[in-house]
Amino acid sequence: MTRWAILALLLALPACKAERAQLRQALSGKPPVVAGTLVGRWQVVDLNGGGAPGAVLDFAADGGLAGSGGCNRLMGRWQLADGLRIDGLGSTRMACAPALMQVEGRLLALLGAANRVIFEAGGDAHLVTPDGRRLRLRRAPA
Repeated sequence: MTRWAILALLLALPACKAERAQLRQALSGKPPVVAGTLVGRWQVVDLNGGGAPGAVLDFAADGGLAGSGGCNRLMGRWQLADGLRIDGLGSTRMACAPALMQVEGRLLALLGAANRVIFEAGGDAHLVTPDGRRLRLRRAPA
């Protein structure tokens, strides 16, 4: 039996839409699509190839966003439906070392521009901008 015949047989079975989509993805030869959620506490492990020491983000289920860029507290709103949307970003204005302030500025700019999320099978998430910049997140330890 060919793989297309197997696919047709399986699609005819009463299965949920998500399972059929996963099966089509697996048989297509393309990498699997990993689903996930941003809700929870994340450590920023990479800011477009430049590190982000001490940055932490908390994505609340009610759409609130809070965290720290390493010096200042960050806040805003987020939504993940037909893409990622983060707006209303702001931060406190404490003075820190210039290098840290630059990293925080880049973090805020990337957060504000990110429009999609890619979840890795290992659990990390990438917030991606239209021009390809990435913010890599890892679940913070409990």
